[in-house]
Amino acid sequence: MEKITVRLLFCLFLFKSISGTNECRPASCSPTGPQVRFPFRIRGLQPRHCGFPGFDLSCTKRNRTILHLTSSRSYIVNRISYGEQIIYIDPEFCRPKRIGDFSLTGTPFDFSSIRSYTFYNCSLQKSDLDFKFPAVPLPCLGNVNHSVIAVRNGLIPEGETPENCQNIAVISVPIRWYGDVKEELELIWFTPFCRSCEIEGRRCGLKGSDGETTCFGSSGGIQRRMMYGLSISIGMSILICIVAVVWCIADKAREYNQNRHQNIDVFSITISPRPHSSTGLDMSTIESYKRTVLGESRRLPKDDDTCPICLSKYEPRDALRTIPECDHYFHVGCIDEWLRLNATCPLCRNSPGKCVFGYTLSSLPTFLDS
Repeated sequence: MEKITVRLLFCLFLFKSISGTNECRPASCSPTGPQVRFPFRIRGLQPRHCGFPGFDLSCTKRNRTILHLTSSRSYIVNRISYGEQIIYIDPEFCRPKRIGDFSLTGTPFDFSSIRSYTFYNCSLQKSDLDFKFPAVPLPCLGNVNHSVIAVRNGLIPEGETPENCQNIAVISVPIRWYGDVKEELELIWFTPFCRSCEIEGRRCGLKGSDGETTCFGSSGGIQRRMMYGLSISIGMSILICIVAVVWCIADKAREYNQNRHQNIDVFSITISPRPHSSTGLDMSTIESYKRTVLGESRRLPKDDDTCPICLSKYEPRDALRTIPECDHYFHVGCIDEWLRLNATCPLCRNSPGKCVFGYTLSSLPTFLDS
């Protein structure tokens, strides 16, 4: 148990040391949500020093990224362009009760291009509105009986209302100089200025506690190599932890098996190997064994009439060979093949002697007649 604890603590320390060096890494409220990094930060997910004052974001229960403006309400963040320093938010025009003034006072975002628009609820019978003055239709606020349009203030004389239209509200929204009101608003910021860091492919962040920013990391290929190195380090740490866990499991399995068999006296088990030879005899030795040719009577000293190897009955003129010492008979072809592979008798498993009293057995055939 102590070994497992030590190894797990080692893995936790390794992951902590790797993650601690990159605590300001990008985060997001959902896999499809915008990536959040400096100057923005997500409250509760990223440390305070990872963002710039006034650029705090938050996550809703539905995992949506929210921007809260000091003098206004909260808005859903659709995307963030760090190179252009623009954050795109949903003005929620499609929710009638949310239509209201849009204020950037007290925020770090630019408000020099604030424009006022009047929202009108018009009858569908009035279909030539767009030809008399430029208007922005908002289909999400209309239905089969009416349509909603937004007209920039100053295009219609003050006090006049388009025919078959009713004034809903007048709101001010941030608009790019070349743009117009739409379903996505663009907020631009100039401080902190991190565009040069983005162009170089480096990371922008706070230099100190005084709010000064600087670029961190290397640019171009060096940064990619660092990322590759970090990926390899993380992969190696994961591999080490996997090996450690497997090692722990194997160690516990060995201990379990040892405890289970500790009462078994392994020395009380005696194994008597069956004598055998892994190699056969050479042909000169085999041919030295007695060879007999049967006569018509087919009589043998032991009254054997069947070859134990091929299980065929002996016939007249069959050539037989006898194993010395045990005097077992076999067909010459059968026993010669056997002895080339095995040095023992196929019946009694005895190893035949090569010589008797120092003399080689005769290989001359003997004839048994009836």
